[in-house]
Amino acid sequence: METVTKLPALATPFTLRQAAGESDSTFLYELKKQVLRGYVEKIWGWDEAVQLQYHAANYHPELTSIIMVNGNNAGTVEIDNREQELFICSLYLLPQYQNQGIGSAVITQCMEQAKQQGKRLSLEVLLSNTRARELYLRLGFTAMPQDNDIKIFMYKDFAS
Repeated sequence: METVTKLPALATPFTLRQAAGESDSTFLYELKKQVLRGYVEKIWGWDEAVQLQYHAANYHPELTSIIMVNGNNAGTVEIDNREQELFICSLYLLPQYQNQGIGSAVITQCMEQAKQQGKRLSLEVLLSNTRARELYLRLGFTAMPQDNDIKIFMYKDFAS
């Protein structure tokens, strides 16, 4: 099922399509490599074999949507619809699609879904990824007290 979202002014129109098959797995891996590699290298170091193995074990096409802009793969969002929360497992955009309002629009869409379901919307973000943290704070997310120096958990409550 494709969903079309267009926000005023800032956002670039996009669609979401369900991930499927090896080509989407490859796209997601290359996307993560492009947007996360710098962070991963600083924290854990980058080992290609380990990263490929981690990706293979953690690729969930049933939870993943490909963000499409003008017919091109622009990014991905993985959402786990849990009993009491919607958990955004990941949201990645290729650099050329960043800062166009797409990430904000995807998160806003997730907030609407959480609100309709009366659930909390949660996510985790690397502490070193200050741009993503600032986006989530601007969108009204609350940071939970930190229990480690790598990731921070954030949430926005819509639970009734």
